[in-house]
Amino acid sequence: MPKQIYDVIVIGTGAGGGMAIKTLCDAGLKVCALNAGRRLDPEKDFRNHRMPWEMKYRGFGDPKRREISYGYMDNEYTEGVWEHEIGFTTASGTKWMWPRCFAVGGKTSFWGRSSARFGDIDFRAASLDGYDVDCPLTYEEIAPYYTRVEKMIGVASTVQNRPSNPDGSYLPPFHFRCLDRILETGASKVSIPYLPDRIAQLTVEHEGHPPCHFCGNCTTGCDVGAFFSTPWFFLPKAEATKNLELRTDALAKNILVDENGRASGVAYVDRKTKQEVEVHARAIVVAASCVESAKILLNSKSRHWPEGVANSSGQVGRNLCDHLYGESASGYLPQLLGQPSFPDHVSDTTIAWMPRWQNLNSPHEENFIRGYSVYPDGGCTEFPWYATRVEGFGSSFKREMRRRYPAPVSFGVQAPSLPSKTNYVDLDPEVKDKYGIPVARLHFQWDENVLKMWEHSKEACSALLRAAGGEVEKSSDHPEIPGFSLHETGTCRMGNDPKHFVTNRFGQAHDVPNLYLCDASVFLNCTDKTTTLSILAFALRTCDYMIENFRRGEHRSD
Repeated sequence: MPKQIYDVIVIGTGAGGGMAIKTLCDAGLKVCALNAGRRLDPEKDFRNHRMPWEMKYRGFGDPKRREISYGYMDNEYTEGVWEHEIGFTTASGTKWMWPRCFAVGGKTSFWGRSSARFGDIDFRAASLDGYDVDCPLTYEEIAPYYTRVEKMIGVASTVQNRPSNPDGSYLPPFHFRCLDRILETGASKVSIPYLPDRIAQLTVEHEGHPPCHFCGNCTTGCDVGAFFSTPWFFLPKAEATKNLELRTDALAKNILVDENGRASGVAYVDRKTKQEVEVHARAIVVAASCVESAKILLNSKSRHWPEGVANSSGQVGRNLCDHLYGESASGYLPQLLGQPSFPDHVSDTTIAWMPRWQNLNSPHEENFIRGYSVYPDGGCTEFPWYATRVEGFGSSFKREMRRRYPAPVSFGVQAPSLPSKTNYVDLDPEVKDKYGIPVARLHFQWDENVLKMWEHSKEACSALLRAAGGEVEKSSDHPEIPGFSLHETGTCRMGNDPKHFVTNRFGQAHDVPNLYLCDASVFLNCTDKTTTLSILAFALRTCDYMIENFRRGEHRSD
């Protein structure tokens, strides 16, 4: 029988893959989506409002599994969701954690939902401060795609009139809590913005999805689909077109190429049967996440592409960037001591943010270039995280814990690393996974610039807390391990010169015109914003471009 040839194969079903699947299916193209894990059932796999004491291991999960965990999110609420079987290695001197969700929808089922747009200051960063290169497209070009995405997924926020943080199309914001109002007052005294975050979480019904019911369990999976995720928002629409075939437990191994070196399909391992399978298409979308996508391309070697498909530039895997995360300051607000406690940690992350306020008028106002943002947090979380900081024992300890419950606050920095030739992904020459596929090897160190941001954030957040009348108790001595943020970028960067960039300004591989990248690998670097909204917007733009190429007959079978 003749082999089936799809119009498009999409590797990955997270933010970029989900957007590609929906957009291409809506356009009438036949899509085969490959996902390395299983499909989740919210009724069985999500928390469903269970309390820790209702679980065998009090929510922490089996200690034997925790010992082999590669990620920080594996627990009894989401057991078996985070990847443990497919390893990776690190070069000498590198520390890296790589939490990977191989389930359908990827990390969109468990993400923090902060959804700010990249701004003109991000696209033209190199022109402003002289480091690296500018993005090959402008904010004006991508702005309409941001608007389309915001209307699709629903983003709650306010118009804030800050040039570094462009405004969008928003649902009503989450209301500030008492602690936010107090911190907002302190922020105004030290000239730091304290504003409602842009959150892809519904405050009102939107596109058939219910508003958030404030259970506070977001990062263990939303039971009702009240925030954006691919399984709740995109896959049902794609499946309704009858143009989608979704293959689960399909671990992408490499891109297949024809006699001309063009992409012709994907070889994947069926994780249930352990057999290698080939599937063919006229065009391929790689959206497996930044590091995984680079690994797939590097593993796709042939006589046409001895260094990996679409890698004539030698830039696949290079320029790995990440967000430095860490607790800049923490303490408590004496004004709230002894107040009645109630569950005000409504979204399981922050509802406010302190967007970049550094180097806005001049790129060299501070002793670092570019800038960072901060997420303030606090309130009555499910478990009083400050317990180890309170002295005492027995009844006196319990009384102090209760007195402090509404009062603790903390500040988490989100600082972007700079592109560097020394930070990259390659293939381990010796280590293979259980399926015989070479694993990714990470080379990464925090750069001096981002470490200066880290120190600056500790001073700024401590000053804000004091100005709000709060007590500063601690700043972290060390930031989190690289990879913690899940915001890695830059391994298949876009640019106009095929000698120095992997894709063009539409995410289309320079070397292989029917191969497209739809994840954060195409971004030139991190910014002070999170990546998911921009992944969605860039992927939508790429798919519009791909659909037009199909209409022109550029991806027809010969």
